Amino acid sequence: MTEKQITSILSFFIKEELFAFDTDAVRNILELGKVTNVPNTKDYFVGVINLHGNIIPVVDFRKIMGIENPENNKDTVIIILSSDGQTGSYIGMIVDEVKGVFTLTEDSEFQDTIIGAAKNTVVDISFKGTLRIDKEFIHLINLEELMVEIEN
Repeated sequence: MTEKQITSILSFFIKEELFAFDTDAVRNILELGKVTNVPNTKDYFVGVINLHGNIIPVVDFRKIMGIENPENNKDTVIIILSSDGQTGSYIGMIVDEVKGVFTLTEDSEFQDTIIGAAKNTVVDISFKGTLRIDKEFIHLINLEELMVEIEN
């Protein structure tokens, strides 16, 4: 785990699998709207959007997770994230659907995520761990490491 205690997570679906980010990194959740294409970029890089005067790069997290030709529907959204709270480090991630926010308790315990779980990904995905809530497993993504991989 990290030095900072995680108190809540935002969970979302990629296909039928649940993943999550620390809610401290989530800045906004937007309906999937027009994204301006940027030519000569990686396949998972969709383009940019203007959010309150800030140009935000948008990536398709489904493509990063190795899903070819993901389909958008009414539940597809862009999660705006920042690993350090600075507007210059914002990134938008397209996901299939947001499930919800879970507040973690003292009993919440992350276990190591099986390394092979991310073997089909386009970039190296690092997990902070896997949490079991009710009967579901939620994989918490290490956003800081993911953003470094995306930027390379």
